[in-house]
Amino acid sequence: MLTQMDRLTIYAVLCFITFCTLILRAPEQTSLITLGGLIAAAFGLWLELTQTADLEEEES
Repeated sequence: MLTQMDRLTIYAVLCFITFCTLILRAPEQTSLITLGGLIAAAFGLWLELTQTADLEEEES
């Protein structure tokens, strides 16, 4: 099972990848799927951050 920090990392990487995809493509090659991916990843990141105030720490 993934910890909250793992999920935050995954959402942050997805946001970065889709943002770079939007920036590096020519304006006529931009698709709605890429924009939808950025919105979905940003929403998931926001949801994870607002779900709990403190990040849970994995026990060693």
